[in-house]
Amino acid sequence: MIETIINEPLALPSNASPITFDETDIRTRCASCCGWLDYSNGNPNFKIFGNGYTGYYDVEFSASVSTANAGVVAVALFQDGVIIPDTIRAVTIAAADDFETISFDKKLRVCPRGTTNLSVQSVSSVPTPTDPTTPISTTQAIITNATFSISRLNK
Repeated sequence: MIETIINEPLALPSNASPITFDETDIRTRCASCCGWLDYSNGNPNFKIFGNGYTGYYDVEFSASVSTANAGVVAVALFQDGVIIPDTIRAVTIAAADDFETISFDKKLRVCPRGTTNLSVQSVSSVPTPTDPTTPISTTQAIITNATFSISRLNK
């Protein structure tokens, strides 16, 4: 298992930026470069090695988000640069410096003989709820009190 955190506010450089975690607070022996995961603080990519393991993982993210201006903030889980379905989360920030909580919990399968890169990134637009063909542009997020964890499941 690995759990990384962001304690201090992190202003993302754009509304389509990867999130870099500045500290690892939990890392089990099997989640090291010699096990099923390669990760270094400050890098947005978490590389999972199949290595013959079961291939099932639990991925969780939670954060307080804000913006410098009112607007929509959205994040998603990406696998090899592609958004994983059902992981886009969006919230509307009513006023500058208001905070909302955003989170997801996703179970993933990774080929036991392959590798994959996971990252959490802001998303530049989301569908309008009443008219899904019309996108809403998002604003640059400020992330704080964030936790991102990956746990290898036994079955």
